[in-house]
Amino acid sequence: MDSLKTSVKYWEIVHHLVLKEDFRVIHMNIEEDIVWLEDDRKKPGLIIRLANRTFDWSNELRADSKRVFEASKQIRKQINLKQANVVSVVFSALAPVDSYEDVTSRALPFTAGGKNQFRTILIPMEEIDHRLFPLATEWNLRDMPTFLPDTNLETEEDQYQLRQTLRQLVKRMFTESREKERELFFHSKPRVTYALLGIIIALFIYIESQGSTMSTSTLVEFGAKFDPLILEGEWWRFFSAMFLHIGMLHLFMNSLALFYLGSAVERIFGSSRFIIVYILAGLFGSVSSFVFNDNVSAGASGAIFGCFGALLYFGIRHRRIFFRTMGSSVLVILAINLAFGFFVPMVDNAAHVGGLLGGFAASAIVGLPRQSKPTSQLIFTLGTFAALVALLLFGFNQSVESEQTMAIYYELGRESIEDDRLTDAIGYLSEVTDGSDQLDGEIITGQILANAYFLLSYAQINVADYEDAEQNLLEAIELNPEFHEAYFNLSLLLIEQNRLEEALGRVEQAQEISTNESYEEVRRQIEDMLQE
Repeated sequence: MDSLKTSVKYWEIVHHLVLKEDFRVIHMNIEEDIVWLEDDRKKPGLIIRLANRTFDWSNELRADSKRVFEASKQIRKQINLKQANVVSVVFSALAPVDSYEDVTSRALPFTAGGKNQFRTILIPMEEIDHRLFPLATEWNLRDMPTFLPDTNLETEEDQYQLRQTLRQLVKRMFTESREKERELFFHSKPRVTYALLGIIIALFIYIESQGSTMSTSTLVEFGAKFDPLILEGEWWRFFSAMFLHIGMLHLFMNSLALFYLGSAVERIFGSSRFIIVYILAGLFGSVSSFVFNDNVSAGASGAIFGCFGALLYFGIRHRRIFFRTMGSSVLVILAINLAFGFFVPMVDNAAHVGGLLGGFAASAIVGLPRQSKPTSQLIFTLGTFAALVALLLFGFNQSVESEQTMAIYYELGRESIEDDRLTDAIGYLSEVTDGSDQLDGEIITGQILANAYFLLSYAQINVADYEDAEQNLLEAIELNPEFHEAYFNLSLLLIEQNRLEEALGRVEQAQEISTNESYEEVRRQIEDMLQE
């Protein structure tokens, strides 16, 4: 069989595999009749190199096999199928004149398997009828390739035209396939991502100009998630908390993650879908934190983990493209972040997991562009709504009296005193002292609770509420008999009420614990006043 007829049959086979069997073209060289295909229907995957070559001697075939073997390593790496089997099929007008069986393998129609294997199969065109069937069986082809009868290809012009037509058809399918894959990743520009980054950074700068993003009271004032206030009706904190960040490092890490993950998700899903995914993921993150974490929390982490969820949904819908491009990196980074959250106590992993699940669910609800699945989208919509309602019902029926909540009230009270907001301080610290009767935990007992009574008395003294201040100082001393500052403040309060004998006794108790010069000075003042 002459070389042109061989080339025609070669391209008929390639055309069949691409058009009828849905093999994906990885690489092609039309002029040299070389095509690399991928069959990903089953693990570990199969890479097929088809070539139209004629070798006079077996050593030429052996050299070609070595070159293909080295090239296959790069192909495996390129498409992220490192365990895939590779088979190089050479269609030849004539077989080598010497023995070549030690270089090649035969098709394995019933025993093909394993992984990371490499084989070379030579099919002389005069033997194609009985050599092709076992190969088609091994590859699980739906149909055998068909060839145009020789009667339709009597002239070289007919053969040449058919070959050119087949080449162009395969090339066009290759180009269209690559364009479709590209469109999956570039549906729109990440304008919303950049807008979100701008809002987050601008808000951070504004809050820093008003206070400090490291301050609990400032965060609560500007909308951080704080369970007691949400239970009082400030539901908007579920959303406002997404845009706040605690310190420069927190802002930098989340901004960096949003820049890369948000951009990727917005390009894939489009801007309008991305907004829904981001907001719904952030909402699920905030609600999950509300249910499972009593601490004050803020940040875009829930929404960012929602971007991970969106990419996982894309990976399920386009598994091979996902793992061929970003899949492995996404899974590794996600695993590291989740593990970090489970092992570091200060990380709000409830928000992370909630955001991840919320982002996946939101992606299933909105679907991918031009790939709607109405039934699936409806099921996810109803399921997501039910899950959100269940979480909210559980959260709004939980008790606000927890050790962590009391610790937060203590911190809010302390910061309020530093900012000279005495009325706020009295309210926060009263929550701690009143709540201590209902809880028995290390967080609000001992020194911390004594400090709460002490700070509360300080604020009450400054608003002239001497009776309550005295009682709270006595409570602080009872909790911590070594609390010399409480004895000293009590002596000052008693001086203000002209109860000098009692004041002298209290300052002397303070001096027994600590040799502070201020204590000695006040003691002398009291003694002078008693002698007048």
